[in-house]
Amino acid sequence: MKSTELIDENQKQRKYIIYKKYYDSCQEKLDKSTLESDKVSLLRGIIFAIAGLLLFIGYQQKTPVLFVLAFGLGFAFLMLVIYHRKLEEQQECLKDSQSVLKEYMARFEDGWKSFPVDGARYLRDDFLEARDLDLFGPNSLYQYICTASTIWGQDQLAQWLSLSGKDFKADPALQISHEIKSRQQAVAELAQKTEFCMELETGARRLRNIGYDESREIMDHFFRALETGNAFPMVCRILLRLFPVLTLAFLFSALLGVHRHLTMPLFLLLAFAQLMSAFLGFYWNNKALSPIYQMNRAITPYRKLFQLLESESFDSPYLKDLQNTLLKNGAASAALKELEAIAESVCTRHNIYAFLLYNSLFLHDYHCVERYGKWKDNYKDRLEPWLKALGNAEALMSLSVVCQTRKICCLPEIVDSKHPVFTASDIRHPLLNDSVAVGNHINLAHCTCIITGSNMSGKTTFIRSIGINLVLAYAGGFCTASSLHVSLLKLCTSIRTVDDVNGGISTFYAELLRIKQMIEVSRKQIPMMALIDEIYKGTNSKDRIFAAKETIQTLSKPCAFTLVTTHDFELCDLENDLGIDAKNYYFTEYYKGNRILFDYKLRDGRCTTTNARYLLRMAGILK
Repeated sequence: MKSTELIDENQKQRKYIIYKKYYDSCQEKLDKSTLESDKVSLLRGIIFAIAGLLLFIGYQQKTPVLFVLAFGLGFAFLMLVIYHRKLEEQQECLKDSQSVLKEYMARFEDGWKSFPVDGARYLRDDFLEARDLDLFGPNSLYQYICTASTIWGQDQLAQWLSLSGKDFKADPALQISHEIKSRQQAVAELAQKTEFCMELETGARRLRNIGYDESREIMDHFFRALETGNAFPMVCRILLRLFPVLTLAFLFSALLGVHRHLTMPLFLLLAFAQLMSAFLGFYWNNKALSPIYQMNRAITPYRKLFQLLESESFDSPYLKDLQNTLLKNGAASAALKELEAIAESVCTRHNIYAFLLYNSLFLHDYHCVERYGKWKDNYKDRLEPWLKALGNAEALMSLSVVCQTRKICCLPEIVDSKHPVFTASDIRHPLLNDSVAVGNHINLAHCTCIITGSNMSGKTTFIRSIGINLVLAYAGGFCTASSLHVSLLKLCTSIRTVDDVNGGISTFYAELLRIKQMIEVSRKQIPMMALIDEIYKGTNSKDRIFAAKETIQTLSKPCAFTLVTTHDFELCDLENDLGIDAKNYYFTEYYKGNRILFDYKLRDGRCTTTNARYLLRMAGILK
């Protein structure tokens, strides 16, 4: 192992140790909090029993002092209930923090492959490169790096990881390049704010309990409701205040003995009238308040996340813009706090006793609808930008994960060039564990690269490493390489081609359709990176070699890089074709005793070895 690799390995161990210390510290605090919670729970039960006993004895003996003591203990009981709830909330936060830390530690090995959020919903038939490069789905890049818990963060990360499939033409390319560099600055800053990122992830973790589909449905319902008005006419607003005031006035008058024979019946009449109006308007009120009731579990986490983003100090322009979005025209957290109070009031109406009491005295349901309507009028146009700003912050944190968990990483340099540029040092596959990942250096100075090598020598993994690191580069995140210089290139791949029985498409024809798309892109002079694995493997060797040569010649354009892996050594002769700007590379194997070994190192030139017979013997097919 080289000295630089030793340094990188030590840095990786230090990162793991930091996460482990955080985890152990959380466990220590959790144990203390649990022990204290048990003590408070026991004390609460004792106080409740003593207060009940004092009330009973005081009632039997007509002793006012015992009543006073009982009420004092009752007050202490309520304080302990509140304190116990705080301890439970603290325990939940510590468990969420441990969940986040556990996932970070799992990324140092292969434990991340069991993460529930894998982004499979983002797989599309018009972006097959995602399947070829394992961008979404089980054991994917998305599953590895995604730390977002909100639907906004998960969607935004998926969108940025899909940028490589876009056509980068002249004018948009400059704008996209600027956007990528802006995100890179933000990702680099977040990579240094470990504690802040942990706190933000911990605060959002509870939102995962709701689930993506349910969250999307709740949010869609909530935003549709924002467009509907719940305004009351002036007369109704006056009556909403007048009736509760009169009801309470008659109640207090009756209790104080002021014309009790008149005030008590009037109180009962008004209370009954208010309760009946609540029953009559129950369906309408319930329909108006159901969106906020469904949102109740998410409002508090969102409010806390807004507070964290508002209070943090940022240097990068991108993060400052996100923060300004939350602070513009009033803080987003203040608006959510107001909504949180409304939601708590709405939740109380689902208790039958609270419903009867509050509506008979205060017309509670109508006041909730009025408060909610005012909130919608004030914030309906600002809520979505706030949530998207939070989602962007989560996606940026996800793009910094590689820096936190891999020993070799860098922020790539996006080169503004009319000609394709790709130069990588020590590039490796980000989803391979560091103990087995091997880095390679490559400077693509030729339009076409023919890569040969024996079975299992690393050809496919190498071109996937290039593709997946391009995806990370264009998203604005860290790549698994010591350095990477790349211009904006449309990424086209033909790696996992599958047949379609229902559509009557064979494996060979499926590959033809993929390569046809590459040719159309090259004819439009769009800068492109084309990755083709085992070209035309679905047909016979004679047709395959002929078709491969013709395809490579067609794709060999100054505006594109084409990397082709093959077992057909005849294609290596294209390096000598003056009409094709091609270069040969190869991977090889070596033998130690009765074992076949690979170093997975890319070399200049053409492969001269094969290992199929040896593998057949290993499998027991040949003697």
